[in-house]
Amino acid sequence: MDMRQPQPPEAPTHALLPWARVALQVPLRYAQRGQTLAHAALAGARRFEVLRHHPTHDAVDRVHGTRFYYHAHGADRWGPDAPAEHGHFHLFWDGAAPGEHVHLAALALDARGQPLRWFTTNGWVTAGRWLPAARLIERLPGYRIAQRGPLAPVARWLTAMVQLFADELVALLHARDAALARHRGRRSLRQVLDDRAIEVLSHTDASLPARLQRLGLV
Repeated sequence: MDMRQPQPPEAPTHALLPWARVALQVPLRYAQRGQTLAHAALAGARRFEVLRHHPTHDAVDRVHGTRFYYHAHGADRWGPDAPAEHGHFHLFWDGAAPGEHVHLAALALDARGQPLRWFTTNGWVTAGRWLPAARLIERLPGYRIAQRGPLAPVARWLTAMVQLFADELVALLHARDAALARHRGRRSLRQVLDDRAIEVLSHTDASLPARLQRLGLV
């Protein structure tokens, strides 16, 4: 999961300032009500069950052709020394027909709702169609998720996070494809994508304070 890729130029800070405001204001408003993003992501569910989607049928934005859901795996998937993950969002572009969704990346949170890491997964994890990094990267600037009702602030926050971390996501997706190439050997791409011994392909830090500091916004 080598992330050492040529880094693209940073987006101009002034263009990212509105996204930074959203990324900071949404968690603050939840905190003022005694809640966290991790709690809000459960979409009203009384229990947080491993592998269950929250919301049950995903949050779908048919206008922008995107979707997301929140869920969790086993607590030890990142090792004993990694910060504890509460759960993670999976972000997608939707397809024209059922089962044609395309996974962009996942974003893990801790129990306080603070972002921990971005990561990409192998094809079998979320199924759907597979697109190479170049195809996903060219669509990143237009990635938007909108919802009505209780999940609307969560959707705005996820949109802001994608835009704020666009440079990191570019490197993350290149690292994903490089990891796939290393795993292939004599196998076909489909055989690697279906290999359940391979789950996470790449990951990178998602600390919001650190990102804003790099941008000179804090």
